[in-house]
Amino acid sequence: TVITTNYIPLTVGSINTFALALALEDRYNSNRQKFNNNNKIMSLSRQSTRVSISQDSSVPVAFASALFAAGVTWALKPNRRTHASDTVVPKSLVGVPYAEELELAIEVALKAGENIVSHSDSKGTVDEKDSNDKQDNVEVDEQNERLVVEAIRYFYPDHKIIGDPTDTGGVVPNLTMAPTWIIDPVDGTTNFDSGLPLTCVSIGFCVEGRPVMGVVYAPMTNELYVGIRGHGSFRNGVRITGSKQQAKTLKDAVVNFEFGSSRSDVAQCVRNIMKNGVKSTRCLGSGVLDFCYVATGRLDVVFAGAAANEGWKPWDYCAAYVIVKESGGAMESLVDQNPGDDLNLYGSSFICATSQILLEETRRVALGD
Repeated sequence: TVITTNYIPLTVGSINTFALALALEDRYNSNRQKFNNNNKIMSLSRQSTRVSISQDSSVPVAFASALFAAGVTWALKPNRRTHASDTVVPKSLVGVPYAEELELAIEVALKAGENIVSHSDSKGTVDEKDSNDKQDNVEVDEQNERLVVEAIRYFYPDHKIIGDPTDTGGVVPNLTMAPTWIIDPVDGTTNFDSGLPLTCVSIGFCVEGRPVMGVVYAPMTNELYVGIRGHGSFRNGVRITGSKQQAKTLKDAVVNFEFGSSRSDVAQCVRNIMKNGVKSTRCLGSGVLDFCYVATGRLDVVFAGAAANEGWKPWDYCAAYVIVKESGGAMESLVDQNPGDDLNLYGSSFICATSQILLEETRRVALGD
């Protein structure tokens, strides 16, 4: 049975009931009067509960009980045109390995994205909170992290989770052979702080130390990127392919770079590229979206970490790595890359390009080799 809320298509079942509970809790507690007065969006009533669950659905007792106890009825008239938040798992990914993990990741990413939108939409308007802006941003980050972590722990209590290591004294846990989720509840933090739209939620999943599934949701542009190793990557349900990008050279490329704290090293790489010749350069401020834009051909190259110890963290790479590789793109360490090796998620540098040829040309020019 499929029940469509105003934002998220949900199949009542072991995973989707969690997202349904989250969606209904939010809408009932904060917007019940609005919904009761506007049947075009959604009608909620505490008079009765009408939930149709097929006999073969395995609904978690705790969440099913909570829904029935709430006495919630929901109507079926979404009034939004189809975008990322109306996207279900692509048909070609249904039933493949890690499809269930993908489904959960999509649902919590969409929900976390709503929190980002509520902040970004009010930036610079009369609706902006009269409070410490930095504190508000931290609260959204922490709220999203709790949302993602609690969902994973509920459905996969034996899985490990790696994220912002505030609970481990700043030490990033090692990636082991155990099933491990690597998450970034708000990527593009400075963009988010400033109200710029290039920010996203990133959720990756690793098995035996290798990324196998990735979900990236950019709520302000309403784009959902997903990928499963060996089964392709997709943007808003449409297959991504980088085949049209293979013939580009550096002189024809749009190159994106991101600064670390040691900016002179990256600046020297950029000077080398400019001297060689390049179509254009960018610095967009969201590493995860940089990678997704390479996967779709919006950018041709992105790199960072030319200086020692300037690399990003595993949550900056994990989800997008799957999306890039499944699109036909290439992603390696910028320096100290051994031929044939996968990207080191804990490495000190990276370079990502629409093709291996373009990656190698850009690396050579950027490093002045």
